[in-house]
Amino acid sequence: MNSIKTLLLGATGLALAHSASAQITIRIAGSNGDRAATTQAIQNLLVGETYAGIDPTPTKSNFSNFTGGTFGVGGPAVNVKTAFIGATGGIKAVAGSETVRFLPNGATGTANGNPLTDANPHEDAVPDFGVSTNFQSTSPYQGIYNGHTYITLTEVLTGVVALNFVASPGFPADNLTTAQAQALYTGGAIPLAFFTGSPADHNKTVFALGRNSDAGQRYGAQAEIGIGVNAVVKQYQPTVSGTTATSHVLWPRETFSGVDSNFAGNGGYSSGALLAGGLTLTLGPNAYHVGNPSATAGYYIGYVTPSDAATAVTGGATVLKWNGITYSQTAIEEGQYTAWLYTRVIYDPNLAGTVRTFADAIASEVAANTIVNPGGGIKLDNLQVTRNSESGPLGANYF
Repeated sequence: MNSIKTLLLGATGLALAHSASAQITIRIAGSNGDRAATTQAIQNLLVGETYAGIDPTPTKSNFSNFTGGTFGVGGPAVNVKTAFIGATGGIKAVAGSETVRFLPNGATGTANGNPLTDANPHEDAVPDFGVSTNFQSTSPYQGIYNGHTYITLTEVLTGVVALNFVASPGFPADNLTTAQAQALYTGGAIPLAFFTGSPADHNKTVFALGRNSDAGQRYGAQAEIGIGVNAVVKQYQPTVSGTTATSHVLWPRETFSGVDSNFAGNGGYSSGALLAGGLTLTLGPNAYHVGNPSATAGYYIGYVTPSDAATAVTGGATVLKWNGITYSQTAIEEGQYTAWLYTRVIYDPNLAGTVRTFADAIASEVAANTIVNPGGGIKLDNLQVTRNSESGPLGANYF
């Protein structure tokens, strides 16, 4: 059994046992990039819980309920609900006390419907705290924004998560550069010849896939490729049959977490898991002919965390080098691979009681065990570099 389960009450120095008889529901909202590590931490902290979600594997489920357990051995009875809706969505909800959708009470099994779909049962509730791969200062949700007041949150750094740029099956190159990425995401599509240098690839097209404006991974990717977090992009929405994109269009204008994408193409997938699925698709003629009726082939490129990239790779996709550097833990720790984000727990500074203790325990658990959790997380203690903003300049922390 994880040591924090057996030592929790004594190690924290907090008297939680008195509330053991009261059932507490703790709701957590935030980023897909934190999904795997946070979910594993929840499972490490709880004893005797039952899982329900939208995926058979808890660490891959964007919406989950963990019910009937206790917070540590002999601790308070808690139910924990998660909604990994996006990093800025989590900031917005926690800082603004705004509701998000969770699985309903009483959900069972591992094939529940996505609460974001209106037809599926859901619970609307304000999260107690969040997890985010973005600084609050990166988001617009500070002070008064669009007539709503957002408090300044406490941010507890817990680790680092990488971004991988991934290409769909059959892609004949292995690297993505800053210049290629800028052209791809501002224009929506570029010739394959930009990657191969071959005139034979003039009529083969590479199309952009990406996340919606609620996603911390999008903020991180756009900062990393140098177009800025608020840039308007062009990303595609495939129509899928089996493993084929039978057609696609610029992502339709959408409103997500109250934010209007304003332009076709400026929206995207609501989760990294869904984006990973798009990156396993083979493009059919009605898709790759978009923008070039003479095209003979097409491919997708998108950005996901390493855990979602691994899922895409099982479907035939390829993880690309970024500016010639292969993703690895060491390459991030030593400052060579720069596509990464800090992870953190975020909450109202006035949060108190068992919920505050649980939030701090999540932060401690992730910080202690990030490197062994799925998702490509890296411990802060192992990181030899530092930065003060999304994809900001790196500095060495050892001189």
